[in-house]
Amino acid sequence: MTPNYNYPAEIKGKRKLYSLFYGVNNPLEVISGNHAIAGDTYYLKATLTNKNFIFSQDKEFIEYILKQNQKNYFKSDIQSVTLRKYLGKGLLTNNGKDWLKQRRLIQPGFSKAKIAELISIMNEEINKAFTPFPDEPEIDLHDFFHTLTFNIVAKTLFSSDIDEESVKELGKIITEVQEVFAKEVRIPFYSQFLKSIGVIDKMIKKSTEAKNIIQSVLDKRRNSKEEKNDLLDMLIQARYEDTQLPMSDEQLIDEMLILFIAGHETTANALSFIFFEISQNPEAEQKLKAEIVAEGVNAFGTESLMKKSYTTNIIKEAMRLHSPAWAIDRQALEDDHFKNYSWQKGTFIILYISGLHRNPEYWNSPNSFIPERFDDENAKNFAYYPFGAGPRLCIGEHFAMMEMALIVRRFYKSYTFRSYHKELQKKALVTLRTVSLKGKIIKNLT
Repeated sequence: MTPNYNYPAEIKGKRKLYSLFYGVNNPLEVISGNHAIAGDTYYLKATLTNKNFIFSQDKEFIEYILKQNQKNYFKSDIQSVTLRKYLGKGLLTNNGKDWLKQRRLIQPGFSKAKIAELISIMNEEINKAFTPFPDEPEIDLHDFFHTLTFNIVAKTLFSSDIDEESVKELGKIITEVQEVFAKEVRIPFYSQFLKSIGVIDKMIKKSTEAKNIIQSVLDKRRNSKEEKNDLLDMLIQARYEDTQLPMSDEQLIDEMLILFIAGHETTANALSFIFFEISQNPEAEQKLKAEIVAEGVNAFGTESLMKKSYTTNIIKEAMRLHSPAWAIDRQALEDDHFKNYSWQKGTFIILYISGLHRNPEYWNSPNSFIPERFDDENAKNFAYYPFGAGPRLCIGEHFAMMEMALIVRRFYKSYTFRSYHKELQKKALVTLRTVSLKGKIIKNLT
């Protein structure tokens, strides 16, 4: 006997067709529109693939999937199969016992103490990036931050063992793979078309080139027998609890490639959104600069950067309005239910973080930039998950927050950014990014 499932309100008819096809290029607009029609949790059946999707921007539902019953959910095939063929079996694409084993192995390298040791490398790259600023240069901060954060990740991972050309080539490959991946997962049967014209094989070859670059860095480090106290050293020296053996080269390279992507992509995008919001809110900028002055020489130390501050309030509020991790995907391992809803094994769950972060059910003036809201003593319980939640909370959260706070403070101590944009054009790939953020940098008078 076939069980009956009680899926949420369904998107049907013309709206369904609109969602399936227009959502390829405008997923935020489509998903937000569907939530406005059907409520905070809705259901969509992809007719061509016969797959069931539940979308939600409901806090309790999201916490149920990511926390209370997280053992019943794996990363969906979107990442664990489609993205894995490009990036391998790193933390981002892995599942189950293999994922847990890797997480436990790598976690110590991202403790606050370990991250604090990397601040000198971050400062060195920031100095290089800020030094060439002429008087009132015009700039695209989107490009600038992608270069800066990519260099920071390259140097914190590999110290001086990777050259600038290799860094640029890695960045180019990663962008190309993301573009193809985004199309592949959003258009029914598009992967077959891409495969038939050779695009998939070309991208897999590109990802192999990226892995070869990382392999050469790994070989160089081993041959040098130097210890550089970077993340690569940590990964090389890490040993599994049960066997006391190190990672294989293949696993090590997969992890480094994932760290390369996750370590620069989301941070660069978040910084673009942060600087845009500061440029639109002069009062927030003045409060930020006052805090930097008040902190004095401590403003750029790890203790000040990691503590609760107006700087971190600005970062959190910008990431609320423009969450780089705009959605989280999961897939049900077994039939499940929550409150009045029930769904079948294999159902895809899309947790719409961008919608959650602007949901008027949880936020006063949800579309306004109000950093002070994070002064609330209950802020830890907000409907706010820019780094995910539960066991798969982003391993690099502390790294990213310290890096962003350092860049924001170093910049606004000496400069102001005047954006040419009043609104940002956004592009939702694996992460949410701006298309550009053009403007002018002005040196402070004092």
